Formats: sequence, C-alpha cells, structure tokens
Amino acid sequence: MLPDQFQTFAAEFPLEHVHTGVAAGNGFLGLSVWGEGDTVNVTVSSSSLWDHQGGEIWSPEQSYKNICAALAKQDENRMKELFPWYKLVPSIIPLARITFPLDGAHKVELSHRDSLLTVFGKNKRAEIRLSQSEKGVFAIRGVSDFRLIPGYDLAPVLKERGFAEPERLADGFRQTMPKDPAFGIRYAKGAGATFFRFSRDVIAAASGNWSALEEENRRFWNDFWMKVPELHSGMTEIDARYYSGLFQFQCMTSADGFPAGLQGPWIEDEKLPPWSSDFHFNINVQMCYWPACRAGLFDNLKPLWKMLESWKEQMRHNAKCFVGIDDGYMIPHAVDDRCVCMGGFWAGTMDHTSAGWMAMMMFEYVRCTGDIEFLKRFGFDFMRGVMRVYEAMLEFDGSHYAIPWLTSPEYRGIAMDAVGRNPSFHLAAIHRLLSDIFAAAEMLHCEVPAAWHEIQEKLPWYSEEDGEIALWEGLKLDMSHRHHSHLAAICPFDSLHIPEDVVERSVGAWVRFGMGTWAGWSMPWAAMLHNRFNHPDMACMILKMWPSLYTNKGGRTLHDPQFPGFSVGLVGTNRIMQMDAGLGVVAAILDLFLYETQGVLELFHGLPEANDALCANVPAPGGLRFSGNRREFSFTAERDAVLNFRFPAGEWMDVAENAYTAGTLFSKEMKAGEQIAFYRKG
Repeated sequence: MLPDQFQTFAAEFPLEHVHTGVAAGNGFLGLSVWGEGDTVNVTVSSSSLWDHQGGEIWSPEQSYKNICAALAKQDENRMKELFPWYKLVPSIIPLARITFPLDGAHKVELSHRDSLLTVFGKNKRAEIRLSQSEKGVFAIRGVSDFRLIPGYDLAPVLKERGFAEPERLADGFRQTMPKDPAFGIRYAKGAGATFFRFSRDVIAAASGNWSALEEENRRFWNDFWMKVPELHSGMTEIDARYYSGLFQFQCMTSADGFPAGLQGPWIEDEKLPPWSSDFHFNINVQMCYWPACRAGLFDNLKPLWKMLESWKEQMRHNAKCFVGIDDGYMIPHAVDDRCVCMGGFWAGTMDHTSAGWMAMMMFEYVRCTGDIEFLKRFGFDFMRGVMRVYEAMLEFDGSHYAIPWLTSPEYRGIAMDAVGRNPSFHLAAIHRLLSDIFAAAEMLHCEVPAAWHEIQEKLPWYSEEDGEIALWEGLKLDMSHRHHSHLAAICPFDSLHIPEDVVERSVGAWVRFGMGTWAGWSMPWAAMLHNRFNHPDMACMILKMWPSLYTNKGGRTLHDPQFPGFSVGLVGTNRIMQMDAGLGVVAAILDLFLYETQGVLELFHGLPEANDALCANVPAPGGLRFSGNRREFSFTAERDAVLNFRFPAGEWMDVAENAYTAGTLFSKEMKAGEQIAFYRKG
C-alpha cells in the first residue's frame, strides 16, 4: 500500500524547461508539465518514436583481431578508421507540446495514488490524465483554449534530418518521416475535457470519457500499490524516494509498453535528446530495470526481452564480424531499438559485457519467476551465445586463460591507454555468466561444453596490483571515476573470490579518490557497495544525499549534479535528465532490507541497527517473499524453493523455540505456500 504521506508530489512555478516538469507516463507515452508566468506547457513524447536514419552496422573489418592489433601498436588513426563517428545516428525525436494559459499558474501536483496531474491557477485548475490501457490516449480537463504544436515547429533539427512540414489538420497534425511510418496527434473536445490520441501511420481520431478514464487510472494504480513491496526504513527521505521511484518505474516500463532507454518516454520537444535517449548497455539499461526483480514487477521486463529476442539475427552478425563465430551474440554498448550501433566510441562498442550483463539479468529473472519457458525459448540460448563470444576472445598460454585487450567501462574514454589485459570487470562478468549457465543447464537437464568448466578453473577471478583490485593488469584505481567497474565482482556480479585484505585495500583507495567525478547513477551503485562493505550508515547517507544533489525541483533525476561543488560531472549542465539513477535508488533501497550474496540472503544488512525498519512482500530469488522487522520476520514460498539466509543482529528463535544467533546460516527446502517465521528473543 502507498502510505498517506507519499501520495502526492508538488512543484512550484516557475518550472523553466521540460526536464523540470512534473511527469507521468504509461510505459509508452510520457507527459511533462512545466511553465512559468501564466503559461502552462505539456510536453508529449514517446519512447517508441525512433527516427532510424543513420548509425552503424558492424563490419568484418571491425574484428577483435584487428582491434587488438591496432591497440598493441597504439595506432589511434587505425582505431578511428575502424570506428568512425557518424554525423547522422538514429534518435528518438520530439513529438509535440501543448500550451495553454492559466491565470496565476503557480503549482503542479502529481498524485501517486492515481497519476492525476493538477495545475493550480489563481481561481481555477487544469487536470491531466493519461490512459494506462490505451497507450496513446490522454486528456486535459478545465482548459478550452490551447495550442497543439508539432515537434517540427519547435525543433529545427527535424528539418535538418530531412523531415517535411507536418500536415495541419483541423483537429491535430500528421508528420511524415524519412524512413519510418508517419505519426501524429488528434484531439476531440468534449463536455469539460479534451481527449488526445497519439498514433502511427493512419492517425486515429480521438475520443473518450473523463469519468471512465479516472476510474481506469484509480483501478490500475490501486492494483499496482497493492502488489509492490511495502517498506519503512525509519528515514523519511529514503522512503519518499522509494515510493516515488516505484511510481516512475511503472510509468516508464509497463509490461505492455515499449522498452525504456535513457530517458524513458520523457523526451525534449525542442531538440534531440542527449545520446539519442538510446539503449546504453554498460550500466544504464541494467540500472533502469533493476527494480523489476527487486520489487516483483517481473512482467515489466518482457518488452525488453522481446526487443532483444528480435535482435537475434543482428547480434549473430555482430559476433560473426567481431570474433568469426556463427553461434555468438553480441550487443554494442549504445544502440537504437533495432540494435543499430551509434558508432565512434570504440571502447563501448567492444565492451562485450554489455551483453554479458543482460544475460545475467535474464537468469535473475528466471530465478525470481520460475519462467522456464523463457529460459528454453531464448534466455539460455542468449547466455550461451554471449559466452561463445567471450570464449573466442580469450587466449590460453597452456596454464591460464586471459583477455588480451579490453576496457574497464568509460575509464580513460577512448584514449589509447583506455584498455588493458584482464580487466577485473570482465573477468567477474565471465565468471558470473559461467556460474549462471551451469545452473541454467541443470534446470534444463542439458550439457555445456567441457571447455567452459576449464575456463572457470583457469581464468583469473580478478586482476591485482599493489594488493588492490586492478582495473586491468598493471593499473590500480588512480582517480575518482563514475563507473565502479573494478568492484563489480562484489556488486552487481557477486562473483567474489577476492581475499578480504585485497577488498579492504581496494575500498580504501576507492573512498580516498572520492566522488569528485561521479554521475547521478554512480550513487545508488555506491550505496549497494557500501552495504556489502558493512557500511550501513554510509549506504543510507548516500541515498539521503542523492536527491539534494541529483534531482531538480520537478523531481527529475539528473546525470550531473544540479549545482557545482560536489562533482565536476561529465556534461557540464544540470539539464540532462536520465532515469537510471532514480531507479537504481529504488533497487538500492530494497537492497538495504534484503540482498543475496553467493546464494545466501542477507537481512536488514544495510540499515543501522537503531532504525525501526519494517518491510512486507519483498521478492527474493527462487520464488520467495520476505516480510518482517527487527523483532520478527518470515519467508513465504510461492513455489517449491530452497531458502538460505543469515540471521541478522540479535538472538532469534522459531516457533519450535529453536535458538539462533546473529550470522548463523539457515537452510531449508520449502514447499509452495509454506511459510516459516522467526522471533527475536527478549
């Protein structure tokens, strides 16, 4: 249930640009409400509205062999030949803006209870709703005088990309595209409300009933809040971000929506979005979807899986060009919704853990849902195909396997020294993927190549330099860096096999270099790491700091800090909105209550002992649900499951009065529907 204190969010005018706007969505269409003075703007955008012109299809010349040869010679010109920058790349494009006058407009309020957006004026208000079932439909009530402005009229870049003038209709517009189906919006004024419909190709007429839409919204969101986990951390600012973040996640990634890129369905209306609002697979997509398994919104992953499955032919082609095999899968780190590469940034294009990380997320989904049919149809095939590419990249010297050349994501950009041998990030990814493949093969009662067991045995788990986890052989962390890639064996890959003293020294260096170049998405990942480093106070502090640093007055999540002095950032502006950090924060908050390491669940590990915390209905891998507080807790099996957890601080007993101390490992096979409970002594 949604607690009363978190049911609404409000922002005062002025809200000067689209990404200070207060936003709602349905996993396909996004609305951002902003403005100043007596002018209210509603930016309408869609995560599906791709202009597919430009980009790069992988060529045989861009082989791993050729890349390694160029890197070995430090041949920057050759790397530029292999990976040219393209002036024209695919991008999500502006859709439209609706603008209307409202005397004394001063505040926008969003109801998390039913997604109603209300703009308050001096003597009247405007209300805005969008449908969760009819994905292109939204409505405005209380406004009769408005302008619907096509994106073409606001964004000169569309004309530069070859777009023609839109067709102006009496009730909207129709915009043709150079390579894709036309799109448009039409509206219909009714008694008290105007309905709008966004559609493609044939632009459908708008219609609707406000009361019916209101009832649909209330029913949908009531069902949503009933099924997600309930949390109380004892820290209001953290709880507020959890509930607002869950709302944003659902608005961005519905089960019947379109896969979400960097900005989800909330796109600028006057220019192209940064990085095309594409799919960045070196952390951003993963973080955007972290809440799915953590919050039990498993079906929200299905549009993403469907998109990846539709890429099979292209991913096979990529692997063939890269390492010369016919049974591999490879994804460049930045692509459009058809797996077309954005080009230029070779360090990301060759980052095969972009695919490896997605393979791990697929298996996590299977473990949480028990969706064996998905594993049979595509998941296991994808996991094996990704591993085949890793296998083809490895060298063997007779005793050990090694990765000859690879990056540690975004470290040193595309400088010639931005790569090395055996990056810890990719070593950890390979080991986690192998572990998942072996487990998946056992589920499906099938064999895996014997060579993969040998790779697991003879591939290093990490690289070490001066007693620290190295980024790659010979290089330990030497600066503040936004991507905590060298620590990925601890989180999120959980491959471990690193001595405690090495971890301790690595953490010390990481803390010493500090947060001076971090992005918004660096923060939740850092909180999850501190949780695992037994720093609960720091994990919570980061999550409490993040909203002040990386969200603006409209509640939108930012790539760079909203004011100078904390981090130098990357892009030099506080106007770039990305959804990854806010959704990573949701996962990091759930992580405070429950996370898994090496198959064992840790309870309340990220919360200071003094906090009066409680949770209900938190999913865990294997088909389990966790509920409880500092005095009692329970697990319920949704299907036959194996429960493994460590007892949190205190002394505990079960209903049979068996006693357990903190840190004790508890294991039990549970049947579907079975519940087991524990109570704190004293």
